[in-house]
Amino acid sequence: MIRRLCHALLTSAARRWPADVRAEMLAEWRAELHALPGGVRRLQYAASLAVSRPHREAAVVVRPGRNFAHAVLSLVLLAGLPMVYMDLALGWTTGYSEDTVTWQAWVGAGSIPAAAGLAIICARVTTGVTQLIRPVLLPVWSIGSLYATLAAWPLLSGHLPNRSHLASTALWALSAVALGTLAARARPAVVSWGLVAAAVPVSFWFLTMGFENIGAGYVSSSPLAEYLFTLAVRTPVHVSVFLLVYANHLARRPRASAPEVAAMPS
Repeated sequence: MIRRLCHALLTSAARRWPADVRAEMLAEWRAELHALPGGVRRLQYAASLAVSRPHREAAVVVRPGRNFAHAVLSLVLLAGLPMVYMDLALGWTTGYSEDTVTWQAWVGAGSIPAAAGLAIICARVTTGVTQLIRPVLLPVWSIGSLYATLAAWPLLSGHLPNRSHLASTALWALSAVALGTLAARARPAVVSWGLVAAAVPVSFWFLTMGFENIGAGYVSSSPLAEYLFTLAVRTPVHVSVFLLVYANHLARRPRASAPEVAAMPS
């Protein structure tokens, strides 16, 4: 039973390797599996191969037009969706009262996983951007796209940008990019996504240069509850979640190897 399961796991792992090396890798793994003592050790070995990423070579541009279109779509999503969300969120984040604080807390808390889910969806429909932008530069791409939009937005309406707003937003962008870049480089996945989770409140702190305790007077159970309420309802937090998850999901996406590229239809 264990032997069959091990061979099934190895076969599954081999399918994710280029076709020209698949048989060779499978034979090598089976030889190593046979040399291991005990069924538990063999099962652990086979399972580790089944869940690990295959070796990937540097990305190769195989469809310049398609990848460029993905980059344009990525730019539109990164610059447009946060701006639309911020405009919509002004309706329920500009005022608080005892009558509205409960539903605002629930909407805010629900917006965080919704932003993460939307980021993953957007990343999956713009995968071609990874052929044009190195993984380590994806946080710069995602955060920088929105920052450039925020800086240019007043000009489109005939006004000069507010310098204090640009400065505070620059601190947010720099801190988010720094932690997002560390997350893109980090291994294993739990460390990478842990850095993304930490980057959200840290970059929010740099945006406000302190803690905006807007929950005081409305959420009176504890300072922790006030802190969590503030993080849940603040629009920049949701925007940071979207941008950082988007960048990290793409940065951790396996790259196409040269043999796989050659096998792709044109």
